[in-house]
Amino acid sequence: MVTTSYGEASSPRNRSARVFPVAGSVRDPARSDSVVPRPRDTRHILLRALAGGMRVAIGDLVGLLPDHPQPLSAVLDLVDAGDAVIDLDSAFDASSRVWLSPATRV
Repeated sequence: MVTTSYGEASSPRNRSARVFPVAGSVRDPARSDSVVPRPRDTRHILLRALAGGMRVAIGDLVGLLPDHPQPLSAVLDLVDAGDAVIDLDSAFDASSRVWLSPATRV
């Protein structure tokens, strides 16, 4: 549980963290009509979007994951894993370009 610096009540979102299992889809208890992608599904979606060898804007990749609670983190996880490269010579924003690492096979 999160403790606050100013003594106010913490947000209900901070009281129960959602845990993402290893593979497949899981229903989001907060929204009964949606399915939250699991990490394996998310990785597959992003790698397929980058598969053409083109540079893709981060904003476009984030847009592919509308039900993911932290889509930007999912994109950055690919970069951290060495599967993708991000252009850090330009300003970091939604138009920053991402492409597959040369060693990555889709």
